[in-house]
Amino acid sequence: MEPLVEQANASIDTVSEMVQGFFAMVPQILIALIVFILIMILAGFIRKITTRIIASRANRSVGVALGRIAYMAVVFAGLLVAVAIIAPSVGAAELIQILGVGSVAIGFAFRDILQNFLAGLIILLRQPFKAGDWIKASRYEGIVREISTRSTWIRTFDGQDVSIPNGEVFTNAFTIVTRDPIMRTDYQFGIAYDADIDHAKETILGAIKSVEAVSSDPQPDIGVWEFADSSINLRARWWTSTDDFYDARMNVLEAVKKAMDGADIEIPFPHRQILVQDEVVESLNNNKKSAASA
Repeated sequence: MEPLVEQANASIDTVSEMVQGFFAMVPQILIALIVFILIMILAGFIRKITTRIIASRANRSVGVALGRIAYMAVVFAGLLVAVAIIAPSVGAAELIQILGVGSVAIGFAFRDILQNFLAGLIILLRQPFKAGDWIKASRYEGIVREISTRSTWIRTFDGQDVSIPNGEVFTNAFTIVTRDPIMRTDYQFGIAYDADIDHAKETILGAIKSVEAVSSDPQPDIGVWEFADSSINLRARWWTSTDDFYDARMNVLEAVKKAMDGADIEIPFPHRQILVQDEVVESLNNNKKSAASA
């Protein structure tokens, strides 16, 4: 019985020491909690100031992103201060080392999120494109609606809203269609092999120039591009403003079709010529005669 009583007394003494130690640390915990709350309030104030200052000089999304970073940095510093108040024996180097290991683990777990965040921050800072631009990125094409720290939202021309992760936008090639105020359109028009090439070129070029949205500087041009199976293909090129691209293309094609019809210029369709050997024809005729006599 005596060993059991001694173990029980030792356990009671241990619990008593833990309780006494906890109550002895209560003032330090309260002080650390108050300090941490004050630092969080300060962090919120710093975030607002940072967001306001950066947004007044750059994109608002940049201000929001940098404000969040400033907030997290101040809260992290407040956490270090609170831990130092509660456990003064724990040095700053040891604490930072422990938190560093945890940060590496978190970094691996949220690698894609961090990649998108950093890529979004770079896009917002460098601004290769902005809201309202027409871009082609990651198999999608449309107008940029919003650039956040996680993704870029575009509205496609069929009315769909697509979210593309910023990491994908940043690491892959993309095209900014509205980078320049004007853009060129190329199109091939087929004419028959026996058609008058000069007359066809003059007719098509006149129809293109008749469209109001087509620019006169640079002027449209046309030339023989290739000899296809059933047609001679003429390639025409014309320039329009970026905003008028689609409407101008449709109007040009309509005008060219009407002009070619009016000038009796044939638009050929694919032809196929079948050559039958004499032996095959004679064999077919013999089969027909045999079937008739039967």
